[in-house]
Amino acid sequence: MSETWNISGICRCCHSHGTFNNLEELCLYDEKGETYSNKLQNTLSVTLCQVGDTLKSFYSICDVCIPRLRDAELFRLQILRCEDQFLQYYNDYYIKETKEEPLDEVTSVNNEETDEKLLLEDTFSDIDDQPLATLQSQDTKPDINWVTPPVMDCDIKPLKQESKKYTCDVCQKKFTYHGSLEMHIQTHKFEKTYPCLICKAIFKKNKDLIIHISENHEDNGYACNLCESNFDDPRLLKKHFSIHLVKFKCEFCEKEFSKKKGLKEHLKVHTREKKYKCDICHKCFGHNQTLKSHILTHTGERPYVCDICGRRFPQRTHLKRHIHIIHTGIKPHTCTSCNKKFSSKSYLLIHQRQHTGEKPFKCDVCNKNFRAYTTLKVHMRVHTGFKPYLCTFCDRQFAQMASFKLHERTHTGERPFSCKICKKSFSDNGYLKIHMRIHTGDKPFDCDICKRSFRETGQLKRHMRVHTGVKPYTCKVCNKQIGNLSKHMRVHDEKYLNEFANGKLKIHLRVHSSKYCDVCNSNFTEISDLKRHKCKNDV
Repeated sequence: MSETWNISGICRCCHSHGTFNNLEELCLYDEKGETYSNKLQNTLSVTLCQVGDTLKSFYSICDVCIPRLRDAELFRLQILRCEDQFLQYYNDYYIKETKEEPLDEVTSVNNEETDEKLLLEDTFSDIDDQPLATLQSQDTKPDINWVTPPVMDCDIKPLKQESKKYTCDVCQKKFTYHGSLEMHIQTHKFEKTYPCLICKAIFKKNKDLIIHISENHEDNGYACNLCESNFDDPRLLKKHFSIHLVKFKCEFCEKEFSKKKGLKEHLKVHTREKKYKCDICHKCFGHNQTLKSHILTHTGERPYVCDICGRRFPQRTHLKRHIHIIHTGIKPHTCTSCNKKFSSKSYLLIHQRQHTGEKPFKCDVCNKNFRAYTTLKVHMRVHTGFKPYLCTFCDRQFAQMASFKLHERTHTGERPFSCKICKKSFSDNGYLKIHMRIHTGDKPFDCDICKRSFRETGQLKRHMRVHTGVKPYTCKVCNKQIGNLSKHMRVHDEKYLNEFANGKLKIHLRVHSSKYCDVCNSNFTEISDLKRHKCKNDV
């Protein structure tokens, strides 16, 4: 391990950061009094290296891995019970009829198999390759108390060899009867499959479809036969196929889904159905997967790491989205109004609401509307007071990740955003965008009264106090009501006063005693400038 971990502790099973149960502690779910380290040794034959007393926090197991260890132990016990039942059946029934040697629990399978055993194996391997009437007469539901009947000599009949001329398009398995093929296809009905819309081939794995496209459908690029789209990469063509598949559309937000189950789960966002509850903080969620992700905020586990930048994520889907958006740079979705490109269709949909003015998500507390559901979630922290982001330098808490990152840069001094023209650096990309308007001369914020333009909203707000006369700040030195407190405080600064010695301060103070035009409310520091303005405009 080349890096230094400046953390309170780690889980030795998944390397989650945090304070967890020590591996020498007794299992909470076990009545035998075994420790977690003994469970790992007995269940998985894994021995973890122990550490010194000063690093006991690095010999721990987290709350997520404990249930996994329990499940592994239960699975091992299940296998042992099933094997015991099989050996009991074999020794009690099969041996009595065939007069063979009984199986010992630790004896390995003999390499020399009899012709009878081979015949049985062939029979069971083709158990689903039978006439349709035979298959439909069988009970398809497994019985947990099922016991195989004794096999008699008279039951074993030589198989009639027939050609298997029917092939499954999904798994390529061959069948003698067309009816048995139809029954077999039903086993793939609830499996996720990946169809090729060019040649109608079906694949069980996504990567198999991509390989198929690259090997069979490359003709000066990868072209879709249903539209005029052409792609340079088979993965892009495969992703493009989803456009032509049957879609299930949400009647509330028009979001589309390839499966009805996906639409059903999505509708919980609009119905506010939340039946999954966190046992730790009692917060409720609409989806089980969302609850699982939430639990990771309590355990601190982030098992999925980006190989490019090292950033960690609690879910594999978060990692995939991060790589696709940040590192690939692919943005196939374009806004028809402003031609801005986006990496996902959901981001494009949220952006298009800026043009339409649509804000479908409403806060139940203050009735404020939002364009995106994630923005509403962050806004709700204003009412709940929840601040999940803690500064490691000063223990200050933040409700938003962006505010948290910007604050931490005040401690580290990091300024990752630089101006390409004057090389000035900034801690936030928003500050850089405002700074760039100095070079471009762009002033997008206009005063509705005097039509004066400004580079940022803060300047416009301060300017509006000239027209409204609002002075929201009070000087603690002279108790004067001030519109711009930072500028006023220079009056009380000795260094600033020295700059206006010998009568210069009196001239400067004219800035604070402006003369206003009665018609347009424009302000002037000199009475002569005001008179010139009135003459020029015939006031």
